[in-house]
Amino acid sequence: MKFKTLRSGIASSLIIAAVPSSFANDGSSLDIGRFLISGAMDATYISSNRMNTNLVTRFSPIFLFQMSEKIHVESQLEIGLDQNGNTVTEMEYADIHYFLNNNTTISIGKFLLPFGAFSQNVHPSWVNKLPTMPGIYGHGSTNILRPLISVIADTGVNVSNVFTVGTGKLFTDFYVISGPREETVGSTTDINGPGPEVAFEVKKGDNNGKSAYGGRIAYAFLPALEVGYSYYTGAYNADGSLNYTMTNFDVNWVAPYGDLRGEYMTTTTQGLIEADNSIHNFKRDGWYLQGTWQARQLGIDWLNPVEFVLRHSKITKIEGGDITTAGIDYWLEPSAVIKFAVEKTKLDNGDTDNRLFTQIALGF
Repeated sequence: MKFKTLRSGIASSLIIAAVPSSFANDGSSLDIGRFLISGAMDATYISSNRMNTNLVTRFSPIFLFQMSEKIHVESQLEIGLDQNGNTVTEMEYADIHYFLNNNTTISIGKFLLPFGAFSQNVHPSWVNKLPTMPGIYGHGSTNILRPLISVIADTGVNVSNVFTVGTGKLFTDFYVISGPREETVGSTTDINGPGPEVAFEVKKGDNNGKSAYGGRIAYAFLPALEVGYSYYTGAYNADGSLNYTMTNFDVNWVAPYGDLRGEYMTTTTQGLIEADNSIHNFKRDGWYLQGTWQARQLGIDWLNPVEFVLRHSKITKIEGGDITTAGIDYWLEPSAVIKFAVEKTKLDNGDTDNRLFTQIALGF
C-alpha cells in the first residue's frame, strides 16, 4: 500500500520542475510495507575571512508510518556535530496526519509552520539551490547579518485544505500552537534598538498560558505560478502582555529552463519602555529574491546537469544589511547535487564578510 503524499501537489510539482529535465524521475526511498524511511544528508565546506574554515555534516532521516488510509505518522531527526565535535541530535518535527477527506488534512504534534514558502517546501538541503539560507531566515546560519526568524517548528494543531478554484488550486493552512517565548527580558530603555529577542525553541516549553495562531493562504495559477500570504501572532513574555507578530508575502514562478522565487517579511515585537512604562513596537522587515537558470537550454549534453543560481537578500530596518550569493549546481542525480557558491555580506554599519561554500547534498 503506497503512502499518500504529505506535501501539497503544487509544492511537489514545483520541486520536480526545478530539477534539470535530464534527471527528471521520482527518486528512491526505502519502502517496507507501511513503513518508509526518507530524508537527506549534506556535507558543507565553509571558508570565511571572519571565521576558521569549517566542515559541517548533517544527517536528517525522515520516518513515516501508515497506520491506515486515514492516519499517517511523520517524524524527522537532525543529527550533526557541534563546534566541539560532539554529536547533537534534535527532533525537527513529529506529527500525526489525519486525512479527513480528499480536501482536508488535520495535523497534530510538532510540525514545520506553514509560514512563507521556504520553510516547508525549500529548506531541505537537497531542495535548496544554494548551500545557505536566505538572509531573512537564520536556520543553522552563522552569518553576521541578524536574520528576521529561523525556520520554525512548534507544537499544536494545523488544518490544511486544498481546493480546485477555476483553473488553479487554492491552499489554506490555519494553526494554533504553543507560541514564542522571550529570549531576553521584554523591558528596554533603547527605543531605537532592535528590541527584545524572541525564541521559538519548543524544548524550552511555553512560558505563558496564551497560544499563538496563524496560517497561510496561497493560490497556484497552474502550472507555473504560486503566490501566498502568511500571518503569525502570539504573546511571548511570561504574563502574556507583549505580542510578537509577523507577516509574509511569497511568490514562486517556474519556467521551462529556470525559476524565480521571493519573499517579503515583516516582524513586530512589542517591548516595554522603562522610562515611561509604555509599550513600543519594534519593527524589522526584509526580503529575498532568487533566480535559477538551467544550462540545458544551450543544447550541450555535458552542460545538462548544470544550473546557475543568484540570490539577493536584504534586511531594511534595524541591524540591516545585504547578502548576495551566487552559485553553480551540478546535479549528479535527481536528488543529489554538488553546489559551489560565493557569498558577500555587507551590514548597514559597514561591516563585511566574504565566504566560499562547497556542498554535497543528497535526498533519499
